[in-house]
Amino acid sequence: MAVGLVATSMTLPVISMITPLSAHASSMVTEAFTQVQRTTADKIRAFGLTSNLGPHIPVNMRQSQDPTSQDSDGGRGIVGLTDNRVPMDSRSYPWSAIGRLQSPIDSTTITICSGTLVAPDVVLTNAHCVINPETSEIKPNITFHPNMIDGRVADPSHIAHAVDLIYGTDFYNDNRAPHPQDWAFVKLDRPLGNTYGTLALTALSVSDLVHHHRDQIITAGYSGDFPSTAPGRTAGVHLGCNVLGEVEGSLIHDCDTYPGSSGGPMIAVINGEYRIVGLNSAERTERATNPTTGEVIASQGIVNYGVKIQPIIDFIRQYQR
Repeated sequence: MAVGLVATSMTLPVISMITPLSAHASSMVTEAFTQVQRTTADKIRAFGLTSNLGPHIPVNMRQSQDPTSQDSDGGRGIVGLTDNRVPMDSRSYPWSAIGRLQSPIDSTTITICSGTLVAPDVVLTNAHCVINPETSEIKPNITFHPNMIDGRVADPSHIAHAVDLIYGTDFYNDNRAPHPQDWAFVKLDRPLGNTYGTLALTALSVSDLVHHHRDQIITAGYSGDFPSTAPGRTAGVHLGCNVLGEVEGSLIHDCDTYPGSSGGPMIAVINGEYRIVGLNSAERTERATNPTTGEVIASQGIVNYGVKIQPIIDFIRQYQR
């Protein structure tokens, strides 16, 4: 058996997309980073980030505990033998605040990740979704597609471009997965949170997550294996999974995920509010191979990893004025 550990971003051919890639040349983020750099404190303020930023639910936005608009069966399982994911085909809050991040590799291929609106024009995701861990370079032409369902957003004009970043690591000195600082804030060129809503962050201890939120964690992400008929075009949601503990500063959890779900929120309901309590970031899999040919004949997830919220809150507090 071979054991592998991978960050959970995903590549997809452009042909699988219904919403087209932007015609923007180069990356607005890269262009912004060639200008005179603001201090971190200035960027925190420009992003509108505070350590106690609250959620926003648009006045006319319907709320629903159910991420599906109809009963539906999922695809294959990631941790264990049963896949507990359901399709996120609801336009209601809090599902509306979750979307797909993508960046082109070439004219035929894109990478996909997941992210959540946490301020009117800011998305929270993994650092490896916006920075190439192998080169430490910012990915080109990053776009955010809010509440994508079956490859479509409610309004194509709401597809937003990244214009700036704040990130926990650029992987220059450490590109391991999982990385405890694998988080990033992506500033968008339009305030989508006013339309789709935003989720707030809550830093809970690992003990609290393990003992007081058993079978209560919710994860959502645009996995490259789900739905089986159109992978990555609708997010998959696992309702009622668990944080199991931590290792070397990263959460471990049993929520069903797959590459593409990187940066997706780990959510808990606290005092009636949906709160982000972690970020899905990587998975550990075990593969069975044919001893003669070396061909992989089975693959099963052992455990998945997540980023804790406390280091993100600590970073904001350090530079908040």
